[in-house]
Amino acid sequence: MATVPGLLKGLETTVACVIFAFISSPHLYEHQPALGWCVVAYAICFLLAAVVLMLNLGKCENRLPIPFHIFQLGLTLLSVLLYASALVLWSLYQFDEKVGGQPPRSSNVSCSHEPIYSMCAWDQRLAVTILTAINLLIYVTDLVFLALNFVKD
Repeated sequence: MATVPGLLKGLETTVACVIFAFISSPHLYEHQPALGWCVVAYAICFLLAAVVLMLNLGKCENRLPIPFHIFQLGLTLLSVLLYASALVLWSLYQFDEKVGGQPPRSSNVSCSHEPIYSMCAWDQRLAVTILTAINLLIYVTDLVFLALNFVKD
């Protein structure tokens, strides 16, 4: 866990947990199947990172039928692809009014009646978008680090 890939996996799962906190209200994604796909992508990536962490912590890396670094590289590549699709779909279906997205925050009625210390649904949508982009960057960093180590070995 004290290695760079271990720290990145820990960070990936932490950011995913924060995303789950923001999407705990189904009204943010239940109106569009594409948004449901984003939630599934977040869950799959979280589970994949958790599997890698558990295998690492349990010292079970050598029990896989393929080398652990190839396994980890494949799961990270899959996660990058899932997060990239989630970033595009979440942003598009949450903020583009042509496909059913919400109007800008300034014209969103639900945000004008919220107290200052509360987050309206638009704020939650924006937070998930930003966190998705951050986690995608973390996964890409992880992928590059793993690929460079793979080439080096």
